[in-house]
Amino acid sequence: MYEKKHASGNVGCRVDLGLVNGKRTFKSFPTREKAVAFSRKCLKAEAQKHPSLLAEIDAVTRHEVLAALARLKEYRASITDAVDFFLKHSRPVKADATISQVIDEFKAVKQKAGLSKKYLETSTRCFFTPFRDHFKNGIITDVTAEGCEKYIYKHKSWNQTSRATHIRHLNVLFNFAIDKGYASLNPFEKVQRPKRQANNAGEKVLTVEDTIKLLQYALKHDYKPECAALVLILFCGVRVDEVDRLTWDKIKLDEENPVVVLDQTKANRRRVNPIPANALEWLKLLRGTGKLTPPNYEGRMRWVRKASKAGCKQNSARISFASYHVSMYEDAAKTSLLLGHKNPSLLWDTYRALVTKAEAERYWKIDSDYDGKDIVAQPPSEAEVRKMRAKKLAAAV
Repeated sequence: MYEKKHASGNVGCRVDLGLVNGKRTFKSFPTREKAVAFSRKCLKAEAQKHPSLLAEIDAVTRHEVLAALARLKEYRASITDAVDFFLKHSRPVKADATISQVIDEFKAVKQKAGLSKKYLETSTRCFFTPFRDHFKNGIITDVTAEGCEKYIYKHKSWNQTSRATHIRHLNVLFNFAIDKGYASLNPFEKVQRPKRQANNAGEKVLTVEDTIKLLQYALKHDYKPECAALVLILFCGVRVDEVDRLTWDKIKLDEENPVVVLDQTKANRRRVNPIPANALEWLKLLRGTGKLTPPNYEGRMRWVRKASKAGCKQNSARISFASYHVSMYEDAAKTSLLLGHKNPSLLWDTYRALVTKAEAERYWKIDSDYDGKDIVAQPPSEAEVRKMRAKKLAAAV
């Protein structure tokens, strides 16, 4: 039994009578109630034709049926209603879809919804494709929770963060499959979540010397777009993927209060971040036109990080900004706003006290001429004091 929309626009119900004289037959009704009544009448008549089959039901099954009827009575539903509901919701509409078909539709739908190209490429390359290959691009409904758990925990090279990230992305894929009727259950809901690792953000914070080494290498070896991108990430709180979408007209260097305007952000929340004095000096030196980064930006940036030998790990620049900014200003809410985070307490717990205030003061001095060596003012000698006194006395006379 299913609903049928007529050409007139009216919605009725059709009952499948099965094969009658070798031909599948249907009967239409204007309302669902009439279709249900007819269906029950047919089932009752069919049951009366085969009393021996009913008699063969054992006592346990009869008690189970009676208990089910008692529970359904509260909802004014019959066993037929319960069976129809189960069949509708327990089986996916498109039960023969392969994993790659679901991935392709996921990408197409999410692209129309405006998700970033980088997110779709990264999720497909790093999470969906290895999963598809592991299960040999089988039917998505054949994937079990046990198989998913083995897949997540068989990779000894993955740390807890990597496992949690894989689970999160694949959980999204299966929820999409359920919404689109490709699956009825999400096996990743039953996969054991890995224990959260201890905070290791401090290992990724660049020292002042390494920050200078990284920027100077990019500047001196003609990686100016990458150098500008690093300055924005290190000193202005811009995300790596946000830099790749920036154009120079969004970097307001000649305003009274220089800012970088971020319209295309990760969470689609517009941010306007101030440009500190040291970053302003860098950006005026590197100023360009059009798109900030070149087409092969990611590859060039990876090479700069490696060739500079600055020990710059993935996401080190952004972690360094957060750590030095919160240490310098001791204002988690302000730092969170610049980073585009919603929760200042999480930032405070993660990045507080990773660097000292003295190191933070040195960090915010880094411009194209700063070598990291602060000149400590020495008191004048006795001869210099006598000379200055004599000069002032002569001027007074």
